[in-house]
Amino acid sequence: MQVNNPGSHWRSRTPTRSGHVDPLNWRPMSEVRIGNGPSTVEGRLREAEYDRRRREHNVQLQPGTLVIHDRAPYRVVEVREHPHDLWPEKFEHYWQLHHDLWAANPGNRPEPTRAAWRDRPVVVVLAPDGGGKERHLVGPASHDWPVLPEHYAVCRSCGELPPCREEELDAAVGAQLALSGRLLSIPAGNCMGCGEGISSRQKSVRFPGPNLWRPDLPEGTARVHARKECSDWVDRYQAQRKAQGAPVGVEQPALPLGGDAA
Repeated sequence: MQVNNPGSHWRSRTPTRSGHVDPLNWRPMSEVRIGNGPSTVEGRLREAEYDRRRREHNVQLQPGTLVIHDRAPYRVVEVREHPHDLWPEKFEHYWQLHHDLWAANPGNRPEPTRAAWRDRPVVVVLAPDGGGKERHLVGPASHDWPVLPEHYAVCRSCGELPPCREEELDAAVGAQLALSGRLLSIPAGNCMGCGEGISSRQKSVRFPGPNLWRPDLPEGTARVHARKECSDWVDRYQAQRKAQGAPVGVEQPALPLGGDAA
């Protein structure tokens, strides 16, 4: 099983730290800065506090570390190297690319080794916090694991960390209902995006066929202002037409953004 990233779009409400397989190879600001350091006591204290927070925020994965996997809390049971002769194909591929890039321009850099490659495959064994079946995950050593504190909240209904999928679904349904209510309040002939009227001087995009957002209105009544402020609504309507198999385009192809009929 591959490492399952909770997803860039999802973030636990409980603050997390960053967990790493390899030891942390970081240096304090005093060693990496260019130029002179702070000239005041206050500046030096501020820099020391920055180093402290950075050090505390990044931790090395150890047995017992509490991490997030698939929106749920898990304990690290074991972290071990994947046998070099059994690397999955995609890791072999990217390792070869990495080594070839070095060979093409080695400079003063030492030859990279499989054992020290930051993206080498490792096996992380997890168990649900509180007990359950272990999960053996294979992923790159560079994977950034969200590390939970010992005190955290979970959804009483599904056991996921909030916001759980059910909460997100409820929010999405609520947003869709609110949108539907707003669309139903738009008078016929007005912009289906902003809801404002479309004057005879304003260009507009007119979509042929049934009105997907207002099925109660006649065909050809889906119109959106041809202006930047409403362009997102044009894209959304086009995407919905495409998803339903309707031709992508507007009624008046001579005007890329559409226009009122004379």
